[in-house]
Amino acid sequence: MAYEDRKRLIAELEQIRGSKVLCYILSDRESFPPNCPGFSAQMASEPHLLFVDHLRAIGRIPQLDLFLYTRGGATDSVWPLVSLFREYADRFTVLVPFRAHSAGTLICLGADEVIMSDAAEMSPIDPTTGNQFNPSDPNNTANRFGISVEDVAAYFELSKDRAGITEHSGKIDVLKELTRNVHPLALGNVQRVYMQIRRLAGQLLGLHVAENDPRINDIIKALTEKFYSHVHAISRREAITLMGDWVRNPTDEEAIIMWNLFDAYADTLCLREKFQLPTFMGDQQVRDLAVTGGFIENADKSYVFNTNIKVIQRPNLPPNVQIQIPPGAAMPLSPGFSRSYDFSIQQIGWIANQEEV
Repeated sequence: MAYEDRKRLIAELEQIRGSKVLCYILSDRESFPPNCPGFSAQMASEPHLLFVDHLRAIGRIPQLDLFLYTRGGATDSVWPLVSLFREYADRFTVLVPFRAHSAGTLICLGADEVIMSDAAEMSPIDPTTGNQFNPSDPNNTANRFGISVEDVAAYFELSKDRAGITEHSGKIDVLKELTRNVHPLALGNVQRVYMQIRRLAGQLLGLHVAENDPRINDIIKALTEKFYSHVHAISRREAITLMGDWVRNPTDEEAIIMWNLFDAYADTLCLREKFQLPTFMGDQQVRDLAVTGGFIENADKSYVFNTNIKVIQRPNLPPNVQIQIPPGAAMPLSPGFSRSYDFSIQQIGWIANQEEV
């Protein structure tokens, strides 16, 4: 569905809600082979100025609604964004039609109200850390494995609760064993992020929950530790039980328009269809691919996250097979062999939606 059609849905939602609606939609479309560039967009600090442009054009208002769909991203983008939203609105609400995971859940923590559809999900906020001291991937030393903050904590819990290691000397041995496999500075980064995510969650909740409200500690502990899996989908029922009356069901009228608007984005981004790169490439050795990965828009202005890629397809030949090709020519696509792909990103980032995708 084109922007012109989505604008009508956004305007209808604004009329129902008595608000201004700003949409932040980030694709999580699956691809084959996995991890084709552009199809999964992450929250980041990059588009912050685009939100500034939108909000300055809107001006100070009584009610701002953020229509949000994301699998998460950089946690350091959350506090500036929530602070910005609250600068321009007396009341800030997040509308969750489907997924608001990880950093998206953090945005929800900073809202005065969260409205979740029957299909809506939040997620735990325990992060995975990465820096130059993380363990290298033995299959590709240029890549480094991420370290889950809660996996490190669970390792020490395992040693204590399951292995019964409670003496000081035993705890030292457990730590030494860990540092033999993981650089101490990578573990230091884990501890820093452990403290940072809890502080951030507390700051966000403190924007609308009384400082002495016992829910703050309960919510932080649950979202960082108690679901035991970062990919656990927190349903609307679970969210209301955990967080209380600032999370609610939509009215019947809100529910219909929220889903219609999400459906428009899902159709535009083809979220229900896995992208098949072999089908796209066919027997062409080189092909240009343009991917739409997200939208920041309201009823007046739209930005789109675009990735333009040159894809090169080549056969995976067995070690004992040799093919003579002229200098500078591409390897021919021999039938019967699997294929691999090289990606050259020509352009990536947020641009004005001039084509009104």
